[in-house]
Amino acid sequence: MKSKSVKNIIFGVILAAIIIGCFLLGIWQVDRYLQKQQLNDTPSGDIEVSITELGSAQNSEQYIGNKIYVEGRFIDGSSFKLDNKMSDSVYGVDVFSLFSEKTTGRIYLVNMGWFEIGNQRDRLAKRFSFEGEHQLQAKVAHYPSKPPFISDDHFRDDNVQDLWLFVNKDFLMERYGDSIEEIILINQQPTNPLKYRDTKKADNAFMHILYAIQWFLFSLFALFGLVKIYK
Repeated sequence: MKSKSVKNIIFGVILAAIIIGCFLLGIWQVDRYLQKQQLNDTPSGDIEVSITELGSAQNSEQYIGNKIYVEGRFIDGSSFKLDNKMSDSVYGVDVFSLFSEKTTGRIYLVNMGWFEIGNQRDRLAKRFSFEGEHQLQAKVAHYPSKPPFISDDHFRDDNVQDLWLFVNKDFLMERYGDSIEEIILINQQPTNPLKYRDTKKADNAFMHILYAIQWFLFSLFALFGLVKIYK
């Protein structure tokens, strides 16, 4: 009898962990849906905003989706690759670098373009470096969302240099200063081998709702199992 009670406790703890985990994954997918839906509802990029307007705005997110021209210089050694970015169902990475804007001195994280990996995992080892002064035609965007269950200390892949699992803004601010802006810029004219990844085309917002429903159902099934054990 005691052995059965211990087993029930163990199964109960496992099911409780599954319930919480699946529920959090469902919440994350809902958050992803809301972000993508907001992106789809923003202007197509034909509306241009000046760097002065963007820099002086109390809420820079009002300019999400707008086009902008910036001039400045890249910050040496700040480039990294963001893992698991799909384009037309092909696996790749987004390449980022910090950019110091000339007029205001503000620092922006810039998505420089998408790099195709496909089935060639060795391509992950490729390193990117951006230096000197440049002019960029870009689009204002949100920071990429952070996946659940990954601690802030494990944002980098230990096996591949400069490969990040999510954008750790706190780390960037600690290393490069707290003047990094709350929004990012997406370079609309990447140079070879980088390509422009249309996030509206690449990410179907409704799919995140389907994923969320899936995770919530898993959580519900686990809850039924937990109730059955202790009924």
